[in-house]
Amino acid sequence: MFKIKQLLCIVLVAGSVLQAALSAPAAEKNAKALTDTIKTEQSGNRVENITTVLQHIPFANLEWVDETGGLSLSGTVPRRDVRFTIKRDEIVTKSELQLFYTPSPSLIPVRSQLNIYLNGVLQKSIPIKKEDLGKKVSEIIEFDSHIIRDQNQIHFEFIGHYTDYCENPVDTTIWLNISSQSILNLSKQHLHIANDLSSFPIPFFNVSNQQKSVLSVIFAETPDNNTLKAASVFASYGGVLTSWSGVDYPVFINELPASGNLVVFITNDKKPDFLKDYPNVKVPCIEMADVPGTQADKMLIISAPDTKGLVDASRALTQGNVLFNGPLSMVLELLETQKRKPYDAPKWIDTSKKVTFGSLTFYDKQLSSQGFTPSPIEVEMNLPPDLYFVNGSRVDVNLIYKYTKPMNIGLSQMRFIINDHLIRSYPLKPESETSHITENIPLLGGLSLFNKSKIDSSFLRPQNTLTFDFKYSMIFSSKVNECTTQLPIDNQVEIDPNSTIDFTDFYHFTKMPNLEIFWSSGYPFSIYADLQETAAIVNNPGDTSELNALFNTLARIGSQLGFPALNVEVLGNPSDDEIKNLSDYDLLVFGQVPLMLREDNNANVVLDATQQSINTSFNDSVPTHFNDEKKEVTMKIKQKNASGVGAFVSFMSPLNSNKTVVALISDSSEGMENIARNMIVNHGSSQTLGSVTVIKGDTSKSFDVGETYYIGDLPWYQRIYYILLDNPWFLMFLCLFCAVVFCILMYRFLRQIQKSRLKMQQLRKEQ
Repeated sequence: MFKIKQLLCIVLVAGSVLQAALSAPAAEKNAKALTDTIKTEQSGNRVENITTVLQHIPFANLEWVDETGGLSLSGTVPRRDVRFTIKRDEIVTKSELQLFYTPSPSLIPVRSQLNIYLNGVLQKSIPIKKEDLGKKVSEIIEFDSHIIRDQNQIHFEFIGHYTDYCENPVDTTIWLNISSQSILNLSKQHLHIANDLSSFPIPFFNVSNQQKSVLSVIFAETPDNNTLKAASVFASYGGVLTSWSGVDYPVFINELPASGNLVVFITNDKKPDFLKDYPNVKVPCIEMADVPGTQADKMLIISAPDTKGLVDASRALTQGNVLFNGPLSMVLELLETQKRKPYDAPKWIDTSKKVTFGSLTFYDKQLSSQGFTPSPIEVEMNLPPDLYFVNGSRVDVNLIYKYTKPMNIGLSQMRFIINDHLIRSYPLKPESETSHITENIPLLGGLSLFNKSKIDSSFLRPQNTLTFDFKYSMIFSSKVNECTTQLPIDNQVEIDPNSTIDFTDFYHFTKMPNLEIFWSSGYPFSIYADLQETAAIVNNPGDTSELNALFNTLARIGSQLGFPALNVEVLGNPSDDEIKNLSDYDLLVFGQVPLMLREDNNANVVLDATQQSINTSFNDSVPTHFNDEKKEVTMKIKQKNASGVGAFVSFMSPLNSNKTVVALISDSSEGMENIARNMIVNHGSSQTLGSVTVIKGDTSKSFDVGETYYIGDLPWYQRIYYILLDNPWFLMFLCLFCAVVFCILMYRFLRQIQKSRLKMQQLRKEQ
């Protein structure tokens, strides 16, 4: 029996071995097939090896760093912070700070030190060595990359000592300067993120730092008017999202860019070659997908059955009518929003009522500060650019502020500054209450009634910075062989958010053309935040440089207003009949100015002046005045410039004397690309002034030519005052004329009284 069992076991083992031998080739074949599948996946659209990119960020480019002075630390200001941000689709594998600093030669070595923190975690403590005193020192600080997140803060703490006996913590010999030449080195990897629209606007727009966004715009073919409008609405929304960091929209027609994220507009019958197999849609859709053949780049596909549906998709996206969840969202219903009212841009203050300082803040605790010498409190205030200010205009301000009680010795004060101009300094009284004080601040002139004061408005601009700088005096004294250590405490200062500023008494009235306010505020197109009275004309919609300038311009205006151009009209190469229908619109022209707009004599003078300026490039012979003869103007300049020359031109619309034309023209595609680069907000040093500005590279020249006109609503008596203000001799003659008329009237009135009295006397005598 036992032998039979042994025999059965041997047979079973032999059978298992035989089965394994027979299945080995099949297993090897399956393993090979699996390996080939993995290789195929790796060689397809996704690449598993992520490239590391080394980024060098100059210290001067970090937030809160003075571009020239760097960071200055002292006994009174021993702590300073700087910030940097990382995109959400990036990961930092290695980070270090190449620090250059200069310590005071009066410091005691070793006891004096500099501590560096990253996001609250101490990274390195640097002792001040004897051989480093008074010299520029270099130090490498390696950061722990695991604690780096989207928003990061580098904190510098300076501990300075200059004597062993009776040390004054606010002595001026205690200082350390961190150079703006320091460099933050980051090794970053661009991660492949999931196709999920819930993360929008990430990764298409950079909303976390001041680095500009670059998003390519793709069309299947030369876009028609509806497609242009859809892309324009989307482009302006990108400007709103990126705010002052800026965004650039390179344009490609049926072509993929070399790298980077992109947005593509397609319809069922118009698809680029790389999306020719994309399924047809029945309703407007928005989808997030991988860019073919790239490692981590994403594309936003805006699709619709027809081009009108593309407009609906863009408007739904910008208005938040789409539920973003997963890779694909459908626009089932477009909720129409009411058109905007004049001058109600979200980034402009409301001039129809008193505005509180709390409504001007962007982050918590912006209206407070603390420290031995508190940092100035700054508030940004954007005004409509056409507010009518004249000599003697004043703005009502009701200011409430709180401050820690200052020392009885010395003078402490609060300085009120507008755009770096000192308006008024006011003493902080030691006997005042320390909790909160309501003060009536006389800024110019005497104290006004009803707890209000007046600010001279001559320093006001479309973009303004209001600064409240609290200065505390500190006095320390000591005697020989006697020393009392006194540790100064942090002072706390606050501006009450209920403080108000009032612009309700001002009219909207300004002289045109004025490219300066177009550059700073998008005026006059920005009168309506949704650009409902703006028409953009693209001379050649097949020219990608003109489309690039169009989208960058609308993004700039969107960032300045804080609202997308939902109702802008966009026309590509319009006919004369289409242009005639634009009499109620301000016109934004890209490329060659249409012939119908050049038939006006004033327009010809301005455009001819611009042509001469472009032809002479930036020679010393740039004309300052021009012949007023009507000339045939061709804006396709024959003379080409190697780097491209562009120009901004503004003149009164020939279709309506109350409307304005702003044209962006150039001598070549390179010149238009240069205009597009300069239109990126905060990423160009050029600026526009007058009625014509010529730009080459980052250099611009401006001059005035053509007729002037006025936009706005000003009562007749204010218009008379405006005329008299510019003509003092006329005012003098008018005063003399009024005096003569008054004297004549009074003479006749008195003569009439005299006759009546004499008549009464005569009647009495006869009785």
